[in-house]
Amino acid sequence: MWRRLRSQTPSMSMWVVTAGSRLSAVKTSLRTPNQHYLKQKRHAHRATLTPRKPRNSSTIFAINTVVIDKKQTKPAVCEFMSRQALDKNRRIRNRESGTIHSTGGFRVALVYPNPYAVAASSLGYQIIYRLFNAHPEVSCERAVLPDNVAEFRRKSKTLTTIESDYPVGGADCIAISLAYEPDMAAMFESLDLAGIPPKRCDRGVQHPPVILGGPITMSNALPLAPFADAIVMGDGELAMGPLIEALLAYQKSGNRDNLLADLAGKAGFFVPELHGDRVPAMLIAGAEHLPAVGQTWTPDAELSDMMLIETSRGCPRYCSFCVMRQTAQPMREAKLESVLAAMDCDAPRIGFVGAAVSEYTHIRSVLRQAVKAGKGVGISSLRADRLDEEFVGLLRDGGYRTMTVAADAPSQAMRGKLKKGLRGKHLIHAAELAQWAKMRIFKMYVIIGLPGESTVDIDELADFSLELQSIMPRVALGLSPLVPKLHTPLGDAEFTDIKTLDSRIQHLRSRLKGRVDIRSVSPKWAWVEYRLSQGGEEAGLAAFQAWKDGNKFAHYKKAFSESSEEPRKALQSAFSHGLWKPAGMR
Repeated sequence: MWRRLRSQTPSMSMWVVTAGSRLSAVKTSLRTPNQHYLKQKRHAHRATLTPRKPRNSSTIFAINTVVIDKKQTKPAVCEFMSRQALDKNRRIRNRESGTIHSTGGFRVALVYPNPYAVAASSLGYQIIYRLFNAHPEVSCERAVLPDNVAEFRRKSKTLTTIESDYPVGGADCIAISLAYEPDMAAMFESLDLAGIPPKRCDRGVQHPPVILGGPITMSNALPLAPFADAIVMGDGELAMGPLIEALLAYQKSGNRDNLLADLAGKAGFFVPELHGDRVPAMLIAGAEHLPAVGQTWTPDAELSDMMLIETSRGCPRYCSFCVMRQTAQPMREAKLESVLAAMDCDAPRIGFVGAAVSEYTHIRSVLRQAVKAGKGVGISSLRADRLDEEFVGLLRDGGYRTMTVAADAPSQAMRGKLKKGLRGKHLIHAAELAQWAKMRIFKMYVIIGLPGESTVDIDELADFSLELQSIMPRVALGLSPLVPKLHTPLGDAEFTDIKTLDSRIQHLRSRLKGRVDIRSVSPKWAWVEYRLSQGGEEAGLAAFQAWKDGNKFAHYKKAFSESSEEPRKALQSAFSHGLWKPAGMR
């Protein structure tokens, strides 16, 4: 079942390739930001992570450190893992199609700080996996956050890779993809499980370099600085060649300083130790890199048994809350024949993705071909004013059963201020089409806490939701507090206070009780995301302290209150250098 990405989130690269973040977020957009890996009542079958105070990092590394022969094809994994963990990796390998087994001499551990079901639904993560392994001298294996971290800590000594059960801490390099700010806590957890101190200053020459990247870099990379040896800014296709070249030179020299200096001189690489707060321009890939096609599919992914294909990048719209407005113009499209060729695969389902995939020129043609080939279809976002009977009929014939659209504001007046370009009549028509196609659920996503918003707007949303429910019996409303992002017109907006947001959500629940299902991102965790998205290195260090203290909201509130950094002050300094902006298509 597909969900729409909360599009105010930076959403254009997953460890640095564009579409992955949309896909990882498609199924997680209604979770509280700090719960990509926390147990949810409505997703009880998914990941369970009990926040805990980690053991001393140096102690963990001493426990986990084992002499590993890098030339050894496969280490004695029984020393590192429980039988249960081994069985989990074996089950993944047996049920997954497209797994790569490379014999290159330079080992990269590609970490996704979420459970496997989420990682396997990230297109960008899959593309980086393939690009690393395309080089004959590189062997890239994946690692993910365990489904149950507390149990994993009791039974296993260290995090290992999916492909060969190799210890992540024994790799020559660790690369980590982060979708947005709250993934930082899961990054700390993943590094800790691998026996790697999360903070750069605590790591020594015995530790592999840690390279970070992902959609988060499209907004604010500064909070990552204390934890990264280098950060890839923007699209991964443009960064992989120079990165691999630098890593192989590092393998020969063994000199970490030379590696950092090498990367610091390349476009799109932010090396905090050398750059300070001089954040370089982002890399934006052109249409020649499209379509971007997935590598693996599996029934265990949240987007199960689905080959993911990115048909376009960028967005022609100018919504004032969305990072795409500033970082991904103009919209670039894949050629029809290239997309059709990519669809010729054994996967039972095809997922079409992009920031504005429903506006892809050939979307009807590719949907028609997928249905003709007997494949199920998925699509990462639907714009209500682009829908008609032909479009919705193709989705229905491809097994689409939930109509998901975005109002993105609680009232028509607010939509106008956001430059959404969408009216209530378009949403009503979408609901009518969903009813005509006999779909089960009509979902609508709404951002609340917008500048100038009042209870009048919230009441309009309640009335409108009831009107939709009169058309489609099952209506679900997804609420997300506005988290102002850099590089957007609303980047300087204040975060609406938590009590006000809670009050408005409760007001909607009381008005729509028994009629409309409401799910909301927690205002508390949205505030944590806001503090990170508007902060610098000190904000990142505060998040690290909160994770160490137990990873509860109270710990974040305390850590931010004790931080000496004023919100946005670090950003103003970074922007003063005039470098931090999209580099344009290359």
